[in-house]
Amino acid sequence: MTMMMMIPTANDRLLRSTPACLWALCENPSCVKLLSGNQNGVTWSRIGWMSELCLRRCLKIRSKGGKWRFSAGKIQNMEVVNISVEKEEKVQNRRKCAAQETLDLLEWPRLCAAVAEFAGTASAKELCHALTLPSTREESVALLDETTAALELDNLLAGVLDFGALKTPVIKTGVDRASKGAVCTGTELVALATLLQFVLTLRRGIATAIQDNRERLDILLPIARLVEPMAVPQDVPKSIWSKVEEDGTVKDTASSRLRLARIQARTLEQRLQELLNRIMREQSGANAAQEVVDVDGRLCLIVPANRADNIPGLLFQRGSGATAYLEPSAAVSLNNKLSEARAEVQNAEYEVLFGITRKIVPHLYDIQIILDIIVHLDVISARGKYSSNIGSSRPIFCTSIDALRHHEKSDAETLHEISQQGDLLLNLRKARHPLLVEQHFHSLKRAKSKLSSASKVLNRMKGRPGTTASMLQSAESAFAESEAELKEVEAKVPVPIDVQVSSGTCVVAITGPNTGGKTAAIKTIGLAALMAKAGLYVVARDPVHIPWFDAVFADIGDEQSLSQSLSTFSGHLMRIKRIKSESTGASLVLLDEVGAGTDPTEGATLGMAMLESFAQDGTGGSLLTFATTHHGELKTLKYSDTRFENASVEFDEERLVPTYKLLWGIPGRSNAINIARRLGLPNEILAEAETLYGAESAEVNEVIMKLEEAKLDFDRSLEESESLFLDIKKLHSRLLSTAEALHDCIDELQLEKREKLAAIAGSARSRLSAIARTKGPKVAASVHDNSEASTNLQSHKWEERSSSATKTFQPQDVAELKVGQSVYLPKLGRNVKVVEVNGKNITVLSGNMQMKVKLKELQ
Repeated sequence: MTMMMMIPTANDRLLRSTPACLWALCENPSCVKLLSGNQNGVTWSRIGWMSELCLRRCLKIRSKGGKWRFSAGKIQNMEVVNISVEKEEKVQNRRKCAAQETLDLLEWPRLCAAVAEFAGTASAKELCHALTLPSTREESVALLDETTAALELDNLLAGVLDFGALKTPVIKTGVDRASKGAVCTGTELVALATLLQFVLTLRRGIATAIQDNRERLDILLPIARLVEPMAVPQDVPKSIWSKVEEDGTVKDTASSRLRLARIQARTLEQRLQELLNRIMREQSGANAAQEVVDVDGRLCLIVPANRADNIPGLLFQRGSGATAYLEPSAAVSLNNKLSEARAEVQNAEYEVLFGITRKIVPHLYDIQIILDIIVHLDVISARGKYSSNIGSSRPIFCTSIDALRHHEKSDAETLHEISQQGDLLLNLRKARHPLLVEQHFHSLKRAKSKLSSASKVLNRMKGRPGTTASMLQSAESAFAESEAELKEVEAKVPVPIDVQVSSGTCVVAITGPNTGGKTAAIKTIGLAALMAKAGLYVVARDPVHIPWFDAVFADIGDEQSLSQSLSTFSGHLMRIKRIKSESTGASLVLLDEVGAGTDPTEGATLGMAMLESFAQDGTGGSLLTFATTHHGELKTLKYSDTRFENASVEFDEERLVPTYKLLWGIPGRSNAINIARRLGLPNEILAEAETLYGAESAEVNEVIMKLEEAKLDFDRSLEESESLFLDIKKLHSRLLSTAEALHDCIDELQLEKREKLAAIAGSARSRLSAIARTKGPKVAASVHDNSEASTNLQSHKWEERSSSATKTFQPQDVAELKVGQSVYLPKLGRNVKVVEVNGKNITVLSGNMQMKVKLKELQ
């Protein structure tokens, strides 16, 4: 159902706070959604959650008879928003849509759980288990900006986004308790004080980071804006820490009444302990009391059950059968007084906690906003930490070139975006399946831990006297096994794939052998799209270009053989039917083994028709479709329709295993006959198979094989070029560092020269003064001349040394330069050889590197 609700336009901190939202007072607030709302011309569509308390304080709502009531004086300056309320049972009973099914097929919940491991608070972990998938591209970009800001802030201030000490469930319970007029417990108050103290530290850290790194302000701005609405009542944490210990107990100094009550209780308890100890000492032998225990707040003795009547007193209860709990008559009066003293302590503690809670109540609205923002920040931090841990890159959303040209942008903006993404609609280089990477990390961690344990055991065995040869051999064997296991795990790194879809391509058909990685490839693409949409980085090499998809749909089944039953085939068709009803021209569609499970001819024609329908724009179409198949007919679509592209998974015929690499632009070829030949099948069978297969098909396979070889050669050359480029970058960086170090050395030499000259001059002046005092002015003048000449000579020597260290030649004219001459190039900080003189443009040689410089740059 849909209802109308009014919200205040004045003092609208609730709407201005990014994570703030409305919380409807209904039976199931988790199913309340804000459909629309407009405040000062800004439409709010993405919202977080606020507590019921904040809504009550903001709207002054009174619920009576299931209807919404407003105070008469509060109706002015309010505006109306639509709120949709659904019963949870109806939501659960509704059949899952295709997009929801896809999340399960791609194991999105498992990836969300991996992100949740990096959250510090329980509330953030809960939100991370169901990461938001925004409905607009702008919202996804905003989420990515937040993730980038969190990564940058964590790099600048390590540990500032550590939320592990915050107990959000305890804080929520305390806020709820205070809102209902109850008194918060000491544990709840400590959790609240920890939260407020953390916020103060966080805000100071963010302010410091911005102050010290103003050039990074644009990156940090999303988090800076997020924490801005947090108004911390600084007197609240001070009040709590002054009266409550860190473990939640109230301090003795919290009030004089509490201090006196505790002194009295401790005194009575001590007197009672002395009394019971004396009674135990008076007993002897088997009848003696064994221990003093607290039973329901009264101190009693544990005595043998068959001897309980020997001590006058009250029998509370039987223990294990052999013992009983007895309160001696002499202890009854003191126990009564102790109970009264303890009750007084509780009353005094309650009075202190009540006083602190009353100070909190006026700030409950601000505290709730702070809590929501902190949880939101924790989710952002978890996204950033996960992205950093898994080795990913920030994705850039792009669209087709035709869409860019028709978009309402200036020519400069369009050209810039086209130049950034090139002619590629989707560009994922060295992309890996995030869940496989995570699984590899966990396996690697376990193997390293096992090796570390085996190493420690082996070292203890070697240093322990009395270790036998068999024990040492067993430890060495365990260490060797652990080492071999670690090497095996390190070798099983998930194989990366390259996915590069040109603009204008709508459907990609991926072919190849079973267990070759086709399904893993389309799952990697689907998860990359979802991760980018949810504000996560993508596990691929930078730069990552990916379209923003309004939805991701997948039909991926576990059965991949031709023995699929009709029911399975029908199930796939029903799922594809649901996908067709929900997909649009902005969707990503992933189809695994399209057309399989039925007659190959019918399956191929049905698959071709399906792919052609998904290549259409609008409802029932897609922006991009990836389909894996064994049907050779689907490979031919590329040659009759430019919207189609082929790809295949590589197969190593030498080892008869798939390499899991994706070959782009090359259709898969049949490997059955070649595999049979390598496995030693009789030649007459192979010859008959080749005859039946046909010469034309064999020629096609030969062409595809040559294409694969050319593709592999190109990839190897590309990797070699990239490696050389990286080496050049490293060498250039080293050259710059060396030049900087050389300049620093020159500065040090010059400084040393000045210091020594100053020392020589000072020494000369001292000698002159001494001679003038003893031998007269004339002799002093003569010595002064000699000293000055010596100083000038020394200065000249230092200048020569400095000159030899800094320059070798200062050309005045081009005619002075000769090929093969050695000159000094300051920007490299080293001598270079003249190779060619062309006017004032000089070609010089430095090591194996030639460069062109201006005449004025040389010394």
